[in-house]
Amino acid sequence: MTRLPGFRRSRPLGRDLAIEVYYLCDQAGMYAHAAWSQALSGELVDTRERKVGMEIAFGAIRRKLTLEWMIAQASRRPVRRIDPLARAIIATGLYQVRFMGSVPPHAAVSEAVGSARRLGHRGLPGFVNAVLRTLTSPGFSPDFPDVRSDPVAHISVVHSHPAWIVRMWIEQHGLERTIAMCEAGNTAPPLTVRVNTMQTDAAHLGSLLRAGGTHVTPGRYLPEALILDPPESLGAIPEHQAGLMTVQDESSMMVAHALAPCPGWTVIDACAAPGGKTTHMAELMGDEGRIIAADPNPARLPMVSQAAERLRLSSIETVDADARHLGDMFPGTADAVLVDAPCSGLGVLSRRADARWRKSPDDITSLSRLQAEILDSAARTLKPSGVLVYSTCTVSQAENQDQITAFLDRNPQFAPSSLLPFIPEGARQAVAPGNPHMLQLLPGIHGTDGFFIARLERRSSTNASPS
Repeated sequence: MTRLPGFRRSRPLGRDLAIEVYYLCDQAGMYAHAAWSQALSGELVDTRERKVGMEIAFGAIRRKLTLEWMIAQASRRPVRRIDPLARAIIATGLYQVRFMGSVPPHAAVSEAVGSARRLGHRGLPGFVNAVLRTLTSPGFSPDFPDVRSDPVAHISVVHSHPAWIVRMWIEQHGLERTIAMCEAGNTAPPLTVRVNTMQTDAAHLGSLLRAGGTHVTPGRYLPEALILDPPESLGAIPEHQAGLMTVQDESSMMVAHALAPCPGWTVIDACAAPGGKTTHMAELMGDEGRIIAADPNPARLPMVSQAAERLRLSSIETVDADARHLGDMFPGTADAVLVDAPCSGLGVLSRRADARWRKSPDDITSLSRLQAEILDSAARTLKPSGVLVYSTCTVSQAENQDQITAFLDRNPQFAPSSLLPFIPEGARQAVAPGNPHMLQLLPGIHGTDGFFIARLERRSSTNASPS
């Protein structure tokens, strides 16, 4: 890594913040949100500059492969041989022109050169100016891989996703759906919240939020879902602090509906933190019964308790436990168990700007083994006729459909249980044909994050097959 530039400045600009975030992710290997926090540390940043800076930073990181492919062509040298600060300045400037639309090329070039003067050495402004002028000139046309002869390379470069993900998705979902999924991964997702139905309803909460200046629209599938465009940070909205809502995508909300817990049940949430699905189940149960929220990370487990306290829910108890040991800890205890398993997260790439660059096929292999161990242990916590729901926020057949098929082969005492009675009608198109116990929501196709849900039932003791 080259020497870290002096990013401190007396008048922080959103564009300079974005350059710093891009640089820190690229050169220091920082996670995007951690880099953003560092860039803001000690700075008093105007709200507009903060918003612009975040849009440029996270957008440029998502589009990194596309941007750096173009920069290499315009500079006529391998992108890794370009000064890292210059690369960050050019990439964020090019992102503004190429993907934000509202920024004129001449303004983006001028701003980038100004940043180069503030942040870099004497020769940097000239180089930045020359490359960005080439990139924004009417005659420049990037030479992308041909979609007919090499569709994987074309989609990978044009839509800025690793080739191995593109290849897997084409094999499993086809070319058109893969393009739509990649486009969704490059689009900042909406802010969706779940109404705390123990305290209010969507109509009343919506009116409160609108009165406070928040734009509100109904969710796509579920009555307790609202989509917000808040004028300030979520933490500044009093209705959130008062426990009337919690942030959760509709795909994630469907998990608790798939489990359909009844008041008085004992439910185990095998991988509970940070508690979104845990608290949703408690609300659907009318806060009557017992929810055992397990998580192996002592630093994350308090998030569940804090969420329950904010939402005024009393049926949740937390347990510091590895999900692979739950079968020994709670044998035959539960009416239902939720396994929201650790996964590759390929369904939520839009929410984690740099996640796609940190994944590999080896992750899917190792996670699949872990998921199988968790499933086998969680299954042992169930009473006869108990319900098991398995979910992930990924789009990977090995972690989803193949995982459930293999579990049923290993555990003949379990049977598929149709999701159709529990899933909103509009989402039923995502249910697997011929396998109504499995649902795969796709980003860019179903209007939600990418999410997989499967519902199984433990056979009653009289009908159980031999193990």
